[in-house]
Amino acid sequence: MSKELVRKLKAARELVGETQVVFATRLGVPTRTLIGWENDQRTPRGLALEALNAKLDAILKGKK
Repeated sequence: MSKELVRKLKAARELVGETQVVFATRLGVPTRTLIGWENDQRTPRGLALEALNAKLDAILKGKK
């Protein structure tokens, strides 16, 4: 996963002050998947990547 996306993911989670468990639920993914993304061990692809980017952009812009 790109360093920029990892940074955006962590920034969004920190912005809303949520744990990995709660944030994973918000994103609709298993906690292990979120942890893998944050540690750059897993990479979302295709539509999952597009959906993740859209959700993160909304969170970072305050639309939660």
